[in-house]
Amino acid sequence: MKKKLFFIIWGDPKFYQTLIFLAQHLSENNCEINIICKKPRIEEDIIESFNFGKNTKVCFYPFNINFLPNFINFIGFSFFCCFQYLLYGPEKIIFFNKFSLLCLVLIRFFKKKNSKFIYHNFDFNDPSTLKSIKEKILCKLEFIFSKFIDFLVFPSMERANFFQSITKIDKVKFFEFKNCFPKKFNPEKSNVFEKFLEENRIYNKHIICHLGSIGPSHHIKEIIDSIKYLNKDIILIIGGVSINNYHRELKKKIDDHKLSKNIFIFENIKNSLWFEILFKSSLGLCFYQITNLNHQYMAGTSQKFNNYLFANIPMIVNNNDDFLNFKNKFDIFETADPLDPKDIAKKINYILDNKERFIELKKNSKKIFNEELNFENQFEKSYKIFLGF
Repeated sequence: MKKKLFFIIWGDPKFYQTLIFLAQHLSENNCEINIICKKPRIEEDIIESFNFGKNTKVCFYPFNINFLPNFINFIGFSFFCCFQYLLYGPEKIIFFNKFSLLCLVLIRFFKKKNSKFIYHNFDFNDPSTLKSIKEKILCKLEFIFSKFIDFLVFPSMERANFFQSITKIDKVKFFEFKNCFPKKFNPEKSNVFEKFLEENRIYNKHIICHLGSIGPSHHIKEIIDSIKYLNKDIILIIGGVSINNYHRELKKKIDDHKLSKNIFIFENIKNSLWFEILFKSSLGLCFYQITNLNHQYMAGTSQKFNNYLFANIPMIVNNNDDFLNFKNKFDIFETADPLDPKDIAKKINYILDNKERFIELKKNSKKIFNEELNFENQFEKSYKIFLGF
């Protein structure tokens, strides 16, 4: 008999690779998964379809109405989730991020003895840094409802420990699950980028990539400024979802510095193009402006970090304490001051000019991916324990 599990998320599940891999893995291990989620708007639905597993069903909330305020739609979503819980009676519910956790307002009153509630948080910030009243209220509610949860999962133990220090929930309920790829994952790749290179007569160039959110908190302007200090013939590919049309500001900067033949931006790209660019790249850049708790702890946790690790390409990251401490244990990257374009260029030149170091980083990355930073290992240390597999 298959175990029934609910995944609840107020958003598009295709944006969360850990959710996808978790659904696939559980589906292959005699579980029946229902993903209850918010249907993305047409203009937001930029990611190609993903296989969530043979025993997984994606159930979109059917009454989301664009012209209604978001909180009205969310109230309806909460009632819908509660109805589905009463109808199907899953053994476990995994709530992803704080909005889905608020569905506990209703569901907790009908919790069955054999049910377990799990809170998987991808994005938690220090409440002292929150500015708006809305954010502060949501954070307070997150703390309150987390006390009704049986197990809590965070991408890093540093974030988990911070959350625990505020809520005072028993430490044994907290687990870490880094955003890692499965060892046997084989993504589909397009040939769009290959055609782009041919059409623009770009040959024998080192490809450096920055894949992820295209926004102001990733030091992309400093990356652009670093290009003029490089020794090698390179092109920089900036790809991902543009935040508030930030790519337009970057394109203006690129044009002003006459770097349009060296730097190219691919905004709102599909995952098949993403993986094509990723696997054609020689080096990945992974910088975070330390504006919140999440950005303070990104070593081994960042999705772009784990993309580079999965593709086995060397990377350059922040030189903050989190990454430096990680480097003492796993030598799989170089660090640079993300505020200093010359330092970024210096580290890029060092990796690309030093063949022995380049090979060493790739060798170390492959080893750590196979032994430690992979989905299977993360599952063993968390979900396998409290799901009773």
